[in-house]
Amino acid sequence: GLSEGAPNPVYGDFRDPNEPGSGGGSGGGSGGGLARIVAQTVQLDGSIVADGGNFTGDGAGGSGGGVRIEAGTLRGTGLVRANGGRGQFYGGGGGGGRIAIYFQDAAGFDFARVAASGGAGSDGRPNGQNGTVHLEQRL
Repeated sequence: GLSEGAPNPVYGDFRDPNEPGSGGGSGGGSGGGLARIVAQTVQLDGSIVADGGNFTGDGAGGSGGGVRIEAGTLRGTGLVRANGGRGQFYGGGGGGGRIAIYFQDAAGFDFARVAASGGAGSDGRPNGQNGTVHLEQRL
């Protein structure tokens, strides 16, 4: 996110998130992290979060990071998120990150709890663009 001008272009591969998020312009929020999980069974009852940082001074939000999960079985009531951070005092919102989830069986998981949304801009500055969520069942 920027307070003025055009935001950075989208980067990375939506099928293989391998980049952390970038920091917001004008000394803004920090970029989101990177998580990669490979397991036969993932019981996710908590949160996997790679959000960009909100900015509390005069600046833009950081962009969301990346999450890649490869699981035979994915289940649980948890969430996966790589949202962009919120801008403050004329700061733009950070762009959403990238999430890719590969699974064989996810009957016990609610994919509505997966998000990579752009952060909100403030004081008329633009919101960050949404990121990507790639879901693929592998048999």
